[in-house]
Amino acid sequence: MLEQDLTDDEFAPYFAKAQEVSQFFREIGPKYDQENTFAYPSIEVFKKSGLGALPVPKAFGGPGANILQVSKVVSELSKGDSAITLAYNMHYIMVGIAGNLMTEEQNKYWLGRVADGELMFGPFSEQRAGFSGLADMQAVPQKDGGWRLYGKKTWGTLCEAADIITTNATETDADGNLPDTFDGRVAAEKLFIGDFKVDENGVGDGIRIEKTWNALGMHATGTQTIVFDGYFVPEDGFVSPWRAGAFGVLEWASLMFASIYLGMQQRILEESVKTLSKKHLGATFGAIVAADTEVKNVGHVIDGIGDMASRVECSRRVLYQTCQDLIDGKDKLWAPELRFPYLGLAKTFIADNVMHMSRRAMSMVGGSSFRQGTIFERLYRDSAASMFQPLNADQTQTYIGQFMLETAAAESAKA
Repeated sequence: MLEQDLTDDEFAPYFAKAQEVSQFFREIGPKYDQENTFAYPSIEVFKKSGLGALPVPKAFGGPGANILQVSKVVSELSKGDSAITLAYNMHYIMVGIAGNLMTEEQNKYWLGRVADGELMFGPFSEQRAGFSGLADMQAVPQKDGGWRLYGKKTWGTLCEAADIITTNATETDADGNLPDTFDGRVAAEKLFIGDFKVDENGVGDGIRIEKTWNALGMHATGTQTIVFDGYFVPEDGFVSPWRAGAFGVLEWASLMFASIYLGMQQRILEESVKTLSKKHLGATFGAIVAADTEVKNVGHVIDGIGDMASRVECSRRVLYQTCQDLIDGKDKLWAPELRFPYLGLAKTFIADNVMHMSRRAMSMVGGSSFRQGTIFERLYRDSAASMFQPLNADQTQTYIGQFMLETAAAESAKA
């Protein structure tokens, strides 16, 4: 595992820098949401901030921040603009996953580049398969070594700013034929890393960007489709088997996604308090007197703000304690079958909270929040993305329920 030993005192200036960058994201976010394009001015600002190197260990030229410290930075950035932050969140996810799987020699090279300011992304989902599905993308072995990749990845978040690509593909035979059994497919899936060099039109050597992103929310992520048409990966671009490797360090995906939506919860609460604390209504149905009503004195609004604040605090505690448990090695006390879904609990809990809060905020603020371009309308749309990123609630509950029932059945059979 990566050695991440940044002290709290050493971390403080990085968090202060995250607050500055968050403010910049807040200022430019509305423009790129409306234009449905990647927030291009964010690239230089993020790279110059030095925040991209945060989780890189000192041995490879970085500060060596741990998963809790990175989570706090992601949450702070997301409070400024969740869509822009979600793009750079992919960088943190892949540095965490790939960095914990690569050899020391690979880390010295690739994480050394990250420490120098380069960005990493990882498209994995396909038309027929999400993050956890079997990859149809082919890795065809070459007689002189290495592989050529063929296929499409549909969620290429951060592709318009990245310098390094990580992805998964299924190794074929020399003729490009995939294994014909499930177990064979699983065994043949591999994680790769390589350079991501494309021109101003998004075209590179054996790889290109197709601008297909058109979603309900998270417009500024630039989540385009990546087409692999003979993209070459040399032998030293192989990182690890896909499932046996990446699935053992998925905390960097689940908890970083959770961090995005904690920051969004904080923004929803902030905007709700700001709006409702100064809003007035005329005489309303059921009012005791026909006079202006200060909304901040209305019972259900008071309760609603209290509910939101409580949810933010509960989400913060669940996320940060989960990160701390990992740092302290307490995940080793969990049944191995439950590690994956237990890590997912923080994300699913926070996802439920952020969607509840985005709806309740609009309800309390009223019809004005429904207008396109308002902060509440944007947060409502963006919060919906939390349903899909791994793990979702259905997956988490299925894994846990299946383990409990199968364990009980096995114990019963022994009796």
